[in-house]
Amino acid sequence: MPHSRRAFLRDGLCSALSVGLLLAAARYGFGQDPKTPTTAAEMPIEAQKDPVFRFTEETFKPYVNGIFTAPNARGEKIELRLVKLIPYKPATNVTKRALPTKSFTLVFKATGELPPFTSIHTISHPSLGDFDLFLTTRKNDDGDIFYEAVITHVE
Repeated sequence: MPHSRRAFLRDGLCSALSVGLLLAAARYGFGQDPKTPTTAAEMPIEAQKDPVFRFTEETFKPYVNGIFTAPNARGEKIELRLVKLIPYKPATNVTKRALPTKSFTLVFKATGELPPFTSIHTISHPSLGDFDLFLTTRKNDDGDIFYEAVITHVE
């Protein structure tokens, strides 16, 4: 079916504008807002009051194989043994615009399951106090339950 030159140019221009708008919106969709805080001083005060804001890899090193607790769905305390502390090593071919971060992963082995209706759990430790972590569940072939938390700080 033949198209007129005018229809071809109109459709091509509309397509180009649509792709441009989608690409501009994708920056915000992937968290690439240029107004995002890049230093600790630019973070909201509410975020700075959270104890996790101050936690570093060195904070948890003495507590590897230590016991943390979190309530299950009935409010009973479930023991979480910190079995691994995995530091994040960034790739060397990162784009220039990437923000430098310090990240690490905490891996807990649990004695029971935490509530499945939430992913943010209040963790308690005698020395570190109470703090909230976003935990993901992993199970191995033996039926052991593991929870992982990734903590990332913008430098």
